[in-house]
Amino acid sequence: MVTFPRADGRILSYRDRGSGPPIVLLPGGPGLDPETYFASTDLLGFCQILFCPRGTGESDPPASPDGYRMAANVDDVEDLRRHLDLDRLRLCGSSHGASIALAYASAYPDRVERMVLTAGPARMDGYFAQAVAAARERFRAAASDGDERLNAGDAAFALLRTATSDDVRRAALKTMMSRYVARLGAEEAEFLSQLSAAPMNFAAAGPMGAEMASGLNLLARASAIVAPTLVLAGELDVNVPAEHMREVAAAVPGARLVQLAGVGHFSHVEAHDQWIQLVGDFFRSKG
Repeated sequence: MVTFPRADGRILSYRDRGSGPPIVLLPGGPGLDPETYFASTDLLGFCQILFCPRGTGESDPPASPDGYRMAANVDDVEDLRRHLDLDRLRLCGSSHGASIALAYASAYPDRVERMVLTAGPARMDGYFAQAVAAARERFRAAASDGDERLNAGDAAFALLRTATSDDVRRAALKTMMSRYVARLGAEEAEFLSQLSAAPMNFAAAGPMGAEMASGLNLLARASAIVAPTLVLAGELDVNVPAEHMREVAAAVPGARLVQLAGVGHFSHVEAHDQWIQLVGDFFRSKG
């Protein structure tokens, strides 16, 4: 693990993997373990920088819950860029990590060389809620146990808000995330087991959700983005619906949208080979 200090004395961390041009991987959550989240994403020919957002890995948590807000996460990515001594970053964000990447590229458009956004919410408004409802109906129709997993996931989400022990939280999180995959096969089940058992920061999700609910709109400045952008969406994603990612792609100038058929939220696991091919080819492209 590599650590480095911010100007305020807090420590940030990352782990690098592979060799070649660097790509910064921003994990989902917030609060999930970056190494477990991206355990299977081996992008050959690149040095993958698995960044640990505040409160994960060896990155210090903020002094108060407000420190988990989006602007603070953007500041951390800029600190990482300076630490790496790079003029521009190649960013690859998934879920909440994609939201951070989108916000960073809007704030620092000249500091991003290329960017991949996978299933990251940009705003959670009435349209987003309608898209979630439609995605849930598709999920019910496509998965034989879809209704069962959705209902269990809803109950687990409610339990997460009231649980007082980490063991209960972990069990609830695993059940909740079972609806994040379209097909709950052996590989997907193992990923969810490992992710829910890995180190976790349960304090980060609440402030993120509250900020989104209060009207945070990451598309407001998306027109400033100049980096070539690939947007990936899962057809059966009930967490960040494909319709929403289509809206993200439309807001980012020149962005390319790819919808992955029969795939839920964790496309880097569910459609591993396709995800690796798409992302690798995109970052190798010069156009």
